[in-house]
Amino acid sequence: MRQFILFFSAILSFSSLSFSAATRTSPEIAHQPEIKKHQYRLTTGLMEAIVINMQYGESEVISTSDRNALKTAEVVQIDVVFSDYPKRGDMTNLNLNRIRVIERLRKELVTNPSVEWRLIRQMACKNETEAKTLFHGIVIHYRSAQSKEVTARDMLFMENYLPKEMDAVSAKALKSKMPDSTIFKVFDRNKSWNQMHVVADLTGSMSPYTAQLVIWFQLNMKNNRLKQVTFFNDGDGKSQMDKKIGQTGGIYMKEVSTYDEIRELAIKTITAGNGGDGPENDIEALIAATKENPNAKEIILIADNLAPVKDLVLLGELKIPVRVVLCGTSYRINSQYLTIARATGGSVHTMEEDLHDLFKLSNGKTFTFQKKLYKIDDDRIVEVTPKMI
Repeated sequence: MRQFILFFSAILSFSSLSFSAATRTSPEIAHQPEIKKHQYRLTTGLMEAIVINMQYGESEVISTSDRNALKTAEVVQIDVVFSDYPKRGDMTNLNLNRIRVIERLRKELVTNPSVEWRLIRQMACKNETEAKTLFHGIVIHYRSAQSKEVTARDMLFMENYLPKEMDAVSAKALKSKMPDSTIFKVFDRNKSWNQMHVVADLTGSMSPYTAQLVIWFQLNMKNNRLKQVTFFNDGDGKSQMDKKIGQTGGIYMKEVSTYDEIRELAIKTITAGNGGDGPENDIEALIAATKENPNAKEIILIADNLAPVKDLVLLGELKIPVRVVLCGTSYRINSQYLTIARATGGSVHTMEEDLHDLFKLSNGKTFTFQKKLYKIDDDRIVEVTPKMI
């Protein structure tokens, strides 16, 4: 038992979105394979972005406001954007100089492999004049810190998409307007999930997925597929110092039979507080759900893919499969959630793909998910980078 606890304690100490302990250098980033696009278009979804404009062929100019935002931003991805002129020209030195601008301001954005860098070559130019009309520079995608402002934004979203009264016609109309369809597609693909107990993260930026769950419930109420929900907000606004593993709180649960019940519970959970720090108490919420519903055969976890799990050390207390529905996967997959699925005999689901039978894979085995290659290494799941092959 002691070895088991030490093992999961070790997992907890790894980077929030990557288990790799390796560091990275700016030349390594500059020599990554390029991504070719006709023209760069900024899409952020649930992210915010710092856009640093640089002149064609230049690598400087970063505003004071960009510098300040960059100091504390929880960065997920950085795009280095340039144009294909001179045609098929070697832009390695230019990109390296641009990368080093960021490195001088915040070195760990380069050295930490959990921050994804992309080199994007824009092909929509035949000469220098056309190239100069394109965007050149760096775009930093980051996650907003949880705050009262984020809670207020979530509540506004919920009010817009979840009116106090909703019939099936209204629910269908709202479904068609949702900016994302992860919950709808996963639940519709997995029709064998019945009498579901859903555990859902309701911390910052998860409101679109919470709204999807409530709308899906309204549309599927008659088939009784969803019986119980457990919502969590990582501590009801407690300070980080007051949060103890397994005792963070902010967990609300109810057996639901009407739209009003599930909507009110969601709003109550959000208004009670919003995390504060990045890591969430997913495992504590899952354990609470199994205690509340001891006859459950499996648990569905609607997880914030971009949020680290703070309490993986408790994973051994889960005795039934966890079906992990990952929200916000356009940047990368948080392999902590793959570990939860494998350790419990569960599965992982995104808007596009289902991953089953992870528990059948032994150490050393590799598998592909969301077009990425992963390896099971000492019971940890790690993404296999070109450097590791």
